[in-house]
Amino acid sequence: MTYQPNPYQPAAAAGWHLEPGTNRYRWWDGVNWGVYHDQMPAGYVAPVVQPVGSGTATGTNGYAVAALVLGIWGFVTTWIPLFIGLFLGGIPDLLAIVFGILGIVRANANGGRGLAMSVVGLVFGGLAFFSIFLGAGTIW
Repeated sequence: MTYQPNPYQPAAAAGWHLEPGTNRYRWWDGVNWGVYHDQMPAGYVAPVVQPVGSGTATGTNGYAVAALVLGIWGFVTTWIPLFIGLFLGGIPDLLAIVFGILGIVRANANGGRGLAMSVVGLVFGGLAFFSIFLGAGTIW
């Protein structure tokens, strides 16, 4: 009996694998199952093969994403006159500053993942928040 692999899944590398349906280990040469089964060397540990897309996110920096989104939102809305910009952009500006700082701290711990987004969010949030003291969102 030849095993027909699913063409939508990547083929597993050659080695000892658990054969579907029989619950025993057989040699897989990358295309077909071999004739040998249950003859693995002592102490052999089969590699864990994860399907594509089944892994978890590896260290996404949520603070950096939040800083970038809030920084852009605050930067765009703070400039609306007649106190509308002050209400729509003031709180997001502050949150962008806080999340930008937290994102930089987390990026330094994660090997730099999300550092650029944190800095851009911090800069946008800081500029927009500073512009409130110059009258943005209130009179012009």
